Amino acid sequence: MTTRHFIQLAYNGAPFHGWQTQPGGMPTVQATLEQALATVLRSPHPIPVTGAGRTDTGVNASMMIAHFDWYLPIEGHRLARSLNSLLAPNIAVYAITPVHQEAHARFDATSRTYHYYAHTYPSPVLRQFSWQAPPTLDFEAMNQAGRLLLVVIDLN
Repeated sequence: MTTRHFIQLAYNGAPFHGWQTQPGGMPTVQATLEQALATVLRSPHPIPVTGAGRTDTGVNASMMIAHFDWYLPIEGHRLARSLNSLLAPNIAVYAITPVHQEAHARFDATSRTYHYYAHTYPSPVLRQFSWQAPPTLDFEAMNQAGRLLLVVIDLN
């Protein structure tokens, strides 16, 4: 009998072609995590992992939930530490928790939050995580339009 486990993780998407495994062996977060699990748990095959969602090439996640099934007892904190030694610096596992067998990372998610960042000046630090907008971009007008959009969405 297998036990299902949720994994809480974060990743820098820059070196990956998105979350989901791609044909042709392109590096993805899912494939990297599956191979690391197989290595640590000494499985001859990658261990299938299901994520709460997918991200595109280069997209980061500060908190992603995924699940996998395993047939032997697991000490979550030890497994997380072992995985982190293989996955660093681009993936970090925060916690591994046993859940009931029907729990599903994607279908049991109660919310998803996306953040988009923009800045109006050159910055080598922000460049990787933010869009450099023209200095004339009117953030206040964009915020007003965003509030109107939320009102329209709530009416439907």
